[in-house]
Amino acid sequence: MTYAVIILVIGIIIAIFLSIKKPKKSKYSIWGITIMFVIAPLFSWIVGTLYGISEGSGFAAIGVLIIMFPILFIVGVVLFWIGD
Repeated sequence: MTYAVIILVIGIIIAIFLSIKKPKKSKYSIWGITIMFVIAPLFSWIVGTLYGISEGSGFAAIGVLIIMFPILFIVGVVLFWIGD
């Protein structure tokens, strides 16, 4: 799990540096791609794992992951679509 947190933080930092001094549309595209391919899978996996551990159920972890991932992915698609 520590590797996922490290990759998530590095991905967010890279997105911040890529979006500095860019037009608004480019920022939306950069953050849309970052949310779709970095934040959505890793953040939903981390939250799902922590929730599953706290509940003591793997089914709860998968349930949270299945609910969070598509929502975050759709947010990323919308941001990318706005920026395109």
